[in-house]
Amino acid sequence: MTTRRGLMQGLVHGMAASAAVLAGSRSAFARPDYPTKQVKVIAPFAPGAATDTCARIVAQRLGERWGKPVIVENKVGASGAIGAAAVAQATPDGHTLLLGTIGTSATNAHLMPNMPYDTLNDFTPISLFATVAMLVVVHPSQPIHSIAELVAYAEKNPGKLNCGTAGIGSSPHLAALLFESLAKVRFEHVAYAGVAPMIPDLLQNRVNVSLGDASSFLPHVRSGALRAIGVTTATRFEGLPEVPTVAEAGVKGYEASAWYGVLGPARMPADIVSKLSGDIGAIARLPEVKQQLAPLAAVTVGSTSAEFAGFIRTEYDRWGKLIRDSGVQVKPS
Repeated sequence: MTTRRGLMQGLVHGMAASAAVLAGSRSAFARPDYPTKQVKVIAPFAPGAATDTCARIVAQRLGERWGKPVIVENKVGASGAIGAAAVAQATPDGHTLLLGTIGTSATNAHLMPNMPYDTLNDFTPISLFATVAMLVVVHPSQPIHSIAELVAYAEKNPGKLNCGTAGIGSSPHLAALLFESLAKVRFEHVAYAGVAPMIPDLLQNRVNVSLGDASSFLPHVRSGALRAIGVTTATRFEGLPEVPTVAEAGVKGYEASAWYGVLGPARMPADIVSKLSGDIGAIARLPEVKQQLAPLAAVTVGSTSAEFAGFIRTEYDRWGKLIRDSGVQVKPS
């Protein structure tokens, strides 16, 4: 749940980010006919991944609005750090952009040593494009039908529930750690190399509970092969409106989501940032774009640069504290 203090902190950070953008405009000159050449959106994960899907939607729609070419380039590796670093090092003229994630733009800095860029200072946040709900699911053979029952069972059987996630340091893994922290319970974590290899074990009850992107679990929930007991976001998921959020089900203060946003190199001209933010916001509001993102269980946002900067700082700080407290660390892959 967003608190008044959190809102004020986001506003302060957003104002600071806006000042930084304005300061950057003095050292980089905006062109009134931007873009003057092909714009490249770097997707730091493989083709077909959700990040790539969002990048291609943004690129296609920007190209249509501008009547100029916008392409997607996949730069894969080091948990997204290779692609992000390429943008951080690019000329800040708005022709190289990043489709960033919670990992590249908030959590990796706390998880991985020797990052090739400064998460908070090497980029210009442009617009938060979309957020993605996660579900808490259990195998239907488990005597667990709600978040309250999950907490009660975990309290009585500490460490006996296997919790599968899409890898150490992934959004679902961090969401599970946050659940443990706030609910005062403990799971036996089982990390997989992504969601796909985990699903068979989850369906066979070799893994008892899991947190993950709603799109990965939804077909199995609807078929009855899995039971959804909670949504990690602050509001309910439209695809399963009967399933309560984790917070309203009793774990106060709980909120977690994956997210995707557009960033550029630091010191971009303010007028180019404003144009990009406005155009991406307009794209996010298109009904056809909302429909395109529905299979990902994504909700479009389309924020301003200042709002996105404040959001990143809040995510950076809160997940950083959780990661430090838990002692989790990963090697880039």
